[in-house]
Amino acid sequence: MDATHLLILFLLSSQLITMSLSSQSPQGNSDPDLPTLLKIKTQFGNPAALAEWQPGTDHCGWPYAYCNQYRRVVALFLENVSITSTLPPAIGELDQLRTINIVNIPGLHGPIPDSLGKLAHLSILNVMVTSVSGSIPASLSRTNLSSVSFFGNKLTGRIPTSLEKLPHLTFFDAANNDLVGTIPPRLVHGGTPDRPLGLKLSNNRLSGTIPWLYGIERYIMEFKVANNQLAGDASFLFGRRKTVDDLDLSGNRLRFNLTGLEMPRDLLFLNLSHNRIYGGVPASLLESRVVTLDLSYNELCGEIPAGGRMGWFKAEAYGHNKCLCGTPLPPCASGHLNRACHGPWE
Repeated sequence: MDATHLLILFLLSSQLITMSLSSQSPQGNSDPDLPTLLKIKTQFGNPAALAEWQPGTDHCGWPYAYCNQYRRVVALFLENVSITSTLPPAIGELDQLRTINIVNIPGLHGPIPDSLGKLAHLSILNVMVTSVSGSIPASLSRTNLSSVSFFGNKLTGRIPTSLEKLPHLTFFDAANNDLVGTIPPRLVHGGTPDRPLGLKLSNNRLSGTIPWLYGIERYIMEFKVANNQLAGDASFLFGRRKTVDDLDLSGNRLRFNLTGLEMPRDLLFLNLSHNRIYGGVPASLLESRVVTLDLSYNELCGEIPAGGRMGWFKAEAYGHNKCLCGTPLPPCASGHLNRACHGPWE
């Protein structure tokens, strides 16, 4: 084989190697995320926390930004740093980003950029305990989100129904904001034993009813919608085969019959206080695993079941109901279980 053939074979081999590498890392070694990170730093207002983000240095060694093996930025972690600015729209240009974790930065204000909707690979989005305000962008429905937390911000408006299009969203936390409107029926869905659902919307101004579709979800880890303006039935959240371990419906206007409802088998924390729930304390609590119980400020009546773990709960768990009696409240008058049992808790 002459030198020309050897050269051709060498060039073909080199081209195949180059094509193979480029198929794994389409951007090669051009470090396309470096100028984007510098733009993000500028849009953050060049804070001291990002002082190490400098041209001519290795961006994969910068604090708060994390690269994969192809030198593409896949995660941003900014926690407990001093930044006073809005969220940079340029974050939406980090097209390989999988995780955004921005936590406890009170000086961060303004809206969540619509540009985050361009992040097709984004799986985890946490913007928590900031002064971020405005609405939740509907554009997030174009991402690959499986877990979202907007806990403790100043968000307003409605939860976009477009988020129901996210096929893998199993956890959503927007507690402690100022959201209004109704709960989208399939905001989180498709829970499994390995990935149970979590929905946390407490301390907003949500109204309407709790969508019944959450009642057909078997695998729920926590369902917390306390201190809203929700009304109607929520009995469908109960059932022996359900796996929910934390159920907090307190501080709403819910009304349903509690008598005879089966407690979920894994339920540990149950708070139904400050509603309009009627009936009696269900006997299924005797066999439950509940360790924290609050049924106060409802319209419950009758004798509290005795035995099992019921002895763990103090009078405060049952106070301010219509006519409950029996341990830990005063005993029921014989033949008058439907009459109010008066006491200092009333």
